[in-house]
Amino acid sequence: MKAKSIIILILGLIGCSCSKFTGSKEPLYIGDEISSDTTHNVLVAYFSRSGNTEQVATAIAEHTGATLYRIEREVPYPEDFEDCATEAKSELNDSIFPALKDTIADFDKYDVIFVGGPVWWHTAPMPVLSFLKKSGYDFNGKIVVPFCSYANMFPHETLLELVDSTPNSLHPTGFISEKGDTTGIAQWLDDINLKLK
Repeated sequence: MKAKSIIILILGLIGCSCSKFTGSKEPLYIGDEISSDTTHNVLVAYFSRSGNTEQVATAIAEHTGATLYRIEREVPYPEDFEDCATEAKSELNDSIFPALKDTIADFDKYDVIFVGGPVWWHTAPMPVLSFLKKSGYDFNGKIVVPFCSYANMFPHETLLELVDSTPNSLHPTGFISEKGDTTGIAQWLDDINLKLK
């Protein structure tokens, strides 16, 4: 019985291969066109547990010269995978926005913010949504660029959740990484006029 529970939890966090989305980088939203004529202050904010999203965030920062900010819960998730999955699902089901560990004192100076995380329970982890919705940061008028890493399903829905969480921002086309793959990041940044370094 315990083995069955673990399998269900794993499928919930990483998805299964039955999704109609199979890694295509076509977004479900139309990205806003961004002018490259302006000098930008860039922040890459990300949540990562396994390290996959961290790889993507680091690559974005290397290409853009951005400041990296790791989104972390004030109280870390349990180390045990099953316990972590259970707690993450409970947060999502009950719309709990966990408190975050650190704040960004000079947030207002950034006009481009890349925001990313893995796909957990078919969407972004609640700490990422805490950052976007409950942190007190003002995203109005900023360029918010979503990205995510995933295993098998729901990356497009996750990007859309990040876009919907910042409705008064500009949103270039986001980036989807399968299991932390950073291939194509430089081209993507060129395509959205944000290869700034």
